[in-house]
Amino acid sequence: MKIIWKILNSKVPLWCLLVVLLFAAGSYVKGYIQNSNKVEKSYSMITSLEKAEEVVFLNAGIQTVETESDDTELFDAIKVPFSKKKAIIILNYKAKFGIKKPVKINKKADNTYQIIVPKFEFIGHELNDKNGYEVYDKSGELLSIGTNDIDTGSIVTKSLSSKKQKKYLKDYNALIKESAKDYYNNLFKMIDPEAKLEFIFQ
Repeated sequence: MKIIWKILNSKVPLWCLLVVLLFAAGSYVKGYIQNSNKVEKSYSMITSLEKAEEVVFLNAGIQTVETESDDTELFDAIKVPFSKKKAIIILNYKAKFGIKKPVKINKKADNTYQIIVPKFEFIGHELNDKNGYEVYDKSGELLSIGTNDIDTGSIVTKSLSSKKQKKYLKDYNALIKESAKDYYNNLFKMIDPEAKLEFIFQ
């Protein structure tokens, strides 16, 4: 009882140490319970099938580095010191840009055609076979055992989303147009070597 009384009457630094030790112990127990009860299962099913009329005009090889971190908060307001977890992910993938709707073709003269090309879109991606997805760093600080793990899968999904690819679509718009012209010129000249094409890009 004397030891407890001394602790209770001690200065603030000793109280801080006690709080930190209690938090660390609680975090350890929480993390142990979560990990010991963890069961992983995987299910998959096809939810829909649809015919596609996609045409790819440009494949862009892209490397991106994504970083995300998280802390433990007390009462949803106070960040606990040394409780940060972080993850750094390197992605190497090929982004595909083109059209998902068919072009419209109007014949203007004997050998002249007007090609109306719909708006370019991000069609999809393809991870690099050798090093498409690499967790460069995944670490935690001293008191991070109670902090939620970083969801690396969510980071990858966000990075590969259509929203993220809009910047590349804008940057390479001129190159995609050039590729589209080459594609349809070659296609028409296989049928009619004298064909002349006029392009309208929506």
